[in-house]
Amino acid sequence: MDNQIQGYGYVSDTDESLKSKTGGKFGLNQNCFLTKFAYNPNVSKEGQPVREAIEIVVQVGDKEFKDWVAPITQVYVKNVVTTTFTTPEAITEYNAALRQQGGLVTHYLKAMGVTEDAIKNALTLTPITSFADYAQRLCALLPAGYNTRPVDVFLEYQWNIGTKENGESNGKTFPTLPRSMKGGYFIVGARGGVYTEDTTDGGLKYIENTTRAEHPLFRSKDFMESKKGFQQIEGQDNAGPANAAFTPVAGAAQTSTWETPAAGQA
Repeated sequence: MDNQIQGYGYVSDTDESLKSKTGGKFGLNQNCFLTKFAYNPNVSKEGQPVREAIEIVVQVGDKEFKDWVAPITQVYVKNVVTTTFTTPEAITEYNAALRQQGGLVTHYLKAMGVTEDAIKNALTLTPITSFADYAQRLCALLPAGYNTRPVDVFLEYQWNIGTKENGESNGKTFPTLPRSMKGGYFIVGARGGVYTEDTTDGGLKYIENTTRAEHPLFRSKDFMESKKGFQQIEGQDNAGPANAAFTPVAGAAQTSTWETPAAGQA
């Protein structure tokens, strides 16, 4: 980011910084990077309540996809938001959300070569006293240079059409990082090779052209027919016809922000 306003002067028409950023298509994206996985005691914008979280940044091509893992402050119970976890239903939903969150951070760490035993040991040797304690133990497990280790990433479509900062609709859904393990694995160490999509069973898998090995990132037929598996476009029928997801949208604008995801979003 520039620290001061620039004056008039020469700019080459071959300057790479002038080009639109590309990257981040639906489905398999190879040779990406987890560039940040770090505890931050306050990720909120100025003037908003303090909100701690693990910040996550994944570089896909020229684009950064951002997410966070934060303390769970609300859940849905029968489609109604609750911020108190006293009823059996609310406790059940809270515990389910917590398990998804735990699986998510394990998944990121394993993609960086951290073993499940190392994660278990870090979280069980002594009682966890706070979210900050929990997050810092996890982040300390990352190996040196983790942000230079290539990974393969599966991006899914946003669940709902979002809005811009001025309140206007984005007009369509865009590829985004999964926020839970509900769809399956989505980040693994880079596998290498050239892969071809296989959609013969209604799901989506990737077969290496030479070895015929199947990539560990794949999606089921049910996933592909859900709102995560196809692009919704405002004003069009968004019922999710079969194979609607197989048109990549490389280079589409990504609208990730540090806003808290809606509780209960699939």
